[in-house]
Amino acid sequence: MIHGHGDDLYRSGNGVIANFSTNVWYEADCQLLDRLLLQHADRMLHYPEPDAGSFRQAVATYHNLSPEHVIAGNGATELFYLIAHAFAGASTVIPVPSFQEYEDACTLYHHRIDFIYGSIRERMPERPQLMFICNPNNPDGNIWTEADILFLLEHYPDMTLVIDESFLHFAPGIRSATHLLSDYDNLLVVRSMTKDFAIPGLRLGYMLGSPAKTAYISHFKQPWTVNALAIEMGKELLKNAGKLLPDAHIVLQRQQAFAKEIATIPGFAPCPSNTSFFLVRTDADARELKQYLLEKEGILIRDASNFRGLDHHYFRINTLPDEKNNLLIKALKNYVG
Repeated sequence: MIHGHGDDLYRSGNGVIANFSTNVWYEADCQLLDRLLLQHADRMLHYPEPDAGSFRQAVATYHNLSPEHVIAGNGATELFYLIAHAFAGASTVIPVPSFQEYEDACTLYHHRIDFIYGSIRERMPERPQLMFICNPNNPDGNIWTEADILFLLEHYPDMTLVIDESFLHFAPGIRSATHLLSDYDNLLVVRSMTKDFAIPGLRLGYMLGSPAKTAYISHFKQPWTVNALAIEMGKELLKNAGKLLPDAHIVLQRQQAFAKEIATIPGFAPCPSNTSFFLVRTDADARELKQYLLEKEGILIRDASNFRGLDHHYFRINTLPDEKNNLLIKALKNYVG
């Protein structure tokens, strides 16, 4: 899916005053990011490391692993396509609704896909080889418990479980699956740095797995997919992670207050979520609502109708600072009259 993701700000003109369609951290330290970019600007004059080796070392240090456990990527999405390529033709499980690129990547490489609606324990197919889950899940913000993850790892030892933790730092109380890597060779953990460090335009992510698993997958990787600026920025951001990452408890409190206000508007029902973003079910057509908000109010939301398992009555929004949240609340009230 080249087009169709939520943040289509690039084709929405210059009139957007509040972008709710993207799940990127909204209080990033832009001055620090600017300073780091200028500090490393001369890197653009040289080729980057073919495998982003120094960034892989920084990731390994951050997670108390060795670089052999790490593959760097041009955002998490490149890594999903890389995994799908390495497991071409596999019998693959994707719970829905979830991030569309899992399906798109697997379709490109001719996987046999089983989509699961509801309980995984009751609906898992026989002899799966690969499974993608997002924790917390995009688009609904639901959390996979460690009990569910252990069930999958232990009951399906011949299946590689890919856990996308792109939104981990937006959900309080959730525990990363990285501590399970030493015990389960059938586990891959993918992290995106574009959301929580607010660098979606720079594109950076990484995958963690056993050395044997990552060595196999690396055979399918192209060189130089991570640019020189991203490599240097990634190393600096990991060093400063403690003061740059969002406070998930504050994020969730804001989201709950925001959703509570939207719930008072006739025809709009926010769905429970454990993250900064959440789905809203509406009596309206979300595609028409998106166009109205963009043209009349300068507000951009995520039409969620292209998530498998959802329809045109759903849209997704991220929580922003209060003044922008209030703009959307007022605009939705205007829409219903």
